Amino acid sequence: MLDFSKAFDLINHHLLLDKLQPYGLPAHMLRWMATSLLDRAQRVKIGNEYSHSGHPSGEVQQGTLSGLKCFLVYINDLRTTVPLYKYVDDSTLFEICDRNYVSVIQESVDIAAKWTEQNDIKINSEKSKEIIISFAQDGNFRSTIPNIKIVGRDIAQVAMPNY
Repeated sequence: MLDFSKAFDLINHHLLLDKLQPYGLPAHMLRWMATSLLDRAQRVKIGNEYSHSGHPSGEVQQGTLSGLKCFLVYINDLRTTVPLYKYVDDSTLFEICDRNYVSVIQESVDIAAKWTEQNDIKINSEKSKEIIISFAQDGNFRSTIPNIKIVGRDIAQVAMPNY
């Protein structure tokens, strides 16, 4: 299970607008989206005092329907060699292995990590987890599956009982 770090805060607005074009949105809708994403200013007010204005280079509003849809469009072109389920700011890759199967999950994680670099977001290796569910009677199946690494770092395995 891959967790995207600060996913809604790191959306590259220019990439998002490029990714929206193939969906067939009318030109005026794309211009409206560009206006709402680019050159925005924000500041904080405490009492009667205002902070200096900041100009976020990325970010879609978390907790809004438009923010969720923008994020899903943003990650829609993420593809791997194993099945991939995407939801909100997490994605799950999985494979079903028998004793003779050579795992390709690491290859898929590497593909996902490269995709995140190309799309200006990051995988949070602290929150990403590996779960192995084994139906092996002797319990030796786990030892044949290597630990998954994200950019050279082992991710945590979550213990599941053998079934």
